[in-house]
Amino acid sequence: MIKLFKGWYSRHFSEPGTIEFAFVLLAAFVVVYYFMWLVGPLVVALCIAYCLDWLVRLLINKFKLKRMPASIITMVLFVGLSIGIIVFIVPKIVQQANQFYTSLQQISLSAQGDRKNDFDTIISTRTYEFIESLPDPIPSMFSQDEVDQYVLQARASILANTTSFIRNQVMPSVVNAMTWLMYMIIVPIFTFLMLANKETLQKRFKDYILPTNQDIIGQFWKRINGQLEAYIRGKVLHIIIITIVNTLAFMLLGVNYAFLLGFGVGLSVIIPYVGAALITIPVVLIPVFQFGFCTYVIWILVVYLIIQLLDGNVLTPFLFSKAMNLDAFSILSAILIFGGLWGFWGVFFSIPLATFIGSMVKYWPIKDKEGAEKDNSNEDKAEDVAKQEAISSSKD
Repeated sequence: MIKLFKGWYSRHFSEPGTIEFAFVLLAAFVVVYYFMWLVGPLVVALCIAYCLDWLVRLLINKFKLKRMPASIITMVLFVGLSIGIIVFIVPKIVQQANQFYTSLQQISLSAQGDRKNDFDTIISTRTYEFIESLPDPIPSMFSQDEVDQYVLQARASILANTTSFIRNQVMPSVVNAMTWLMYMIIVPIFTFLMLANKETLQKRFKDYILPTNQDIIGQFWKRINGQLEAYIRGKVLHIIIITIVNTLAFMLLGVNYAFLLGFGVGLSVIIPYVGAALITIPVVLIPVFQFGFCTYVIWILVVYLIIQLLDGNVLTPFLFSKAMNLDAFSILSAILIFGGLWGFWGVFFSIPLATFIGSMVKYWPIKDKEGAEKDNSNEDKAEDVAKQEAISSSKD
């Protein structure tokens, strides 16, 4: 057993600096997990600065600006865009969310009042009519009272679970006004300082955190940085496109809460598979509540399905290509694990974290044998050549 462990340790940590790098990653996880209340603004600012750094580099390369003015222009654009979203878009979403919540309260109160016109009776009656239209012996297996009971239990379960999720996961992250005020003031300052002093901060990190072998983090980050940047840029553009397209579709079709539904569908792309399954529930139920079981609702669902098919088969491959090389098992595992660790925000950042870990496992320096090292170097060269050929062919 000891010999097996020594062999594993020798393969994965014999390169200079690997053990220090592993301790840095472990320490970063411990700090974020246990002291997020303390380092939260720094972590958020670091994520935002990482996402905005491409624009700073673009301004430096295209317009020959120095890093300080490029950082100032980037922050002005980012803050202006954020203020525009907060002033013009967020109030509309909050207003429709409030209307939707009020409608749910009226539905719950109507269940205690007039049983002829309440929500449960309408749904159960339509459901029983559909069951009666099915071939025998299915209609004889259900009675009207049983369908009423099932609908009542389903509504109570959905409302209870939704309320629990909002109260325990979402509200603790958004209700604390002082925390949000601190983030709105401190985070932009930290973000600007990180963008403007990027080289200095990177030099300090390399000198004080990884003093033994700085090449390992340079090689590792060079390989993983392109993949993460491509994923983040693609995901932001993906959210914007899906939100705008679905919002316009719902508005043109006359569906209630079009902004809220479009925003929800846009955010659902952050969590593959699970997000699409969850957002489909209100997308189906709201038109049914508004128009009833009719042909128009079917057309609404057909339009929504067409948008989803175009998204999955055209837009997603075009935006991401090989930026996120994760299978369904890895994606669902990441959602489960990081959601259990950090709740709502863990689910939100589960795919970038999974991408980071997957790339780290793939590119971690392994010293097995000289022949294996040579094979790995040849494979890396082959990958670089293939990437260059793909880029040149796409340009042509």
